[in-house]
Amino acid sequence: MQVRAATQDDTPFLVHLACEAYRDVVTRQFGSWNEGEQAARFAAKVARLPFEVGELGGRPIAAVSSSVHSDHVFLNELLVLPEFQNRGFGADLLEREIRRARQLGLPLRLHTLRLNRALRIFERHGLVVTARGEVFIDLERAG
Repeated sequence: MQVRAATQDDTPFLVHLACEAYRDVVTRQFGSWNEGEQAARFAAKVARLPFEVGELGGRPIAAVSSSVHSDHVFLNELLVLPEFQNRGFGADLLEREIRRARQLGLPLRLHTLRLNRALRIFERHGLVVTARGEVFIDLERAG
């Protein structure tokens, strides 16, 4: 998988990717899915955060976004199209972010939905739960 910086032209793909990747967990956790609402919410996120796109043979299949803060690197998003999940692409992107945080000497942190199946991958890569709420879980890996 090749990874490149996202451009404004990637916005439709990123919104589509988020809808595909989040539909299942949002429906399981909240009982319903509103495509327009979710697409608008994610489009706003794409407009304000830096993203990278993972491509396989020139086809975009995944995306990652993180932000560096003074005391940590925050993993904003890690998304893989459902048909490409469980094939190591998400793990590769996560490992890139772990290495980046380690090079900066900072912990990697993230915030995810409580029912997100990706919790397993986060924990396998050394992130530990730091807070568990009714809706969200926070995780961190030391830098």
